[in-house]
Amino acid sequence: MLLAGRPRRLAALLCGFVPALWVLVPVHELLHAAGCALTGGAVSRLEIEPLFGGALLARVFPWIVAGGEYAGRLSGFAPAGDLSYLATVLLPHLALAPAGAALCRAAARRGRPALWGAAFAAAAQPLASLFGDFYEAAAIPLTAAAQRLGAAWAPALRGDDVQLVWRRVAALGATGPVVLFVAAAVAGVALALALLRLSGGVAIRPGRAPARG
Repeated sequence: MLLAGRPRRLAALLCGFVPALWVLVPVHELLHAAGCALTGGAVSRLEIEPLFGGALLARVFPWIVAGGEYAGRLSGFAPAGDLSYLATVLLPHLALAPAGAALCRAAARRGRPALWGAAFAAAAQPLASLFGDFYEAAAIPLTAAAQRLGAAWAPALRGDDVQLVWRRVAALGATGPVVLFVAAAVAGVALALALLRLSGGVAIRPGRAPARG
């Protein structure tokens, strides 16, 4: 087993996981921006906390601002339609989750707990975004369909912060927005779990002993 009951291996795993989170915040947000730009959209403001390199990155990219309410957030962008919007939201997960899972499996085979911890931080990105990016991704097609059916309030249900969206839903005071909100939340969880499944998992299959190192 990767840990084999050894505290030292658990410590090594954490030593890989924690620094990886620090790196993944700006990488994740830059991939959001790339998803928008590569599909014809425009990026005007990406907020990244100085703790995660925001001040340094702001010197390189004029549309990056050091600071904000979140560790990182693409707060100013104009996608070129809903497909561009979906690409903006999902590109970090489509890139990081499969790559992280593959690296986790390689680390498990080789008995490298620090590498596994770092890779797991990437592989688990969908879990950290169940009610953020994945809610938003599910809400895009659902709200588009509702708007075509005449629900003028549907765009208010789009967003990457479920708490803020819920406050808008509650303010509408109607059943339809609540139903659509719940549907988007459930569909977002299903979408995230599907991506995790398609990524192939983060451990080797039972019966395959990891290499000793």
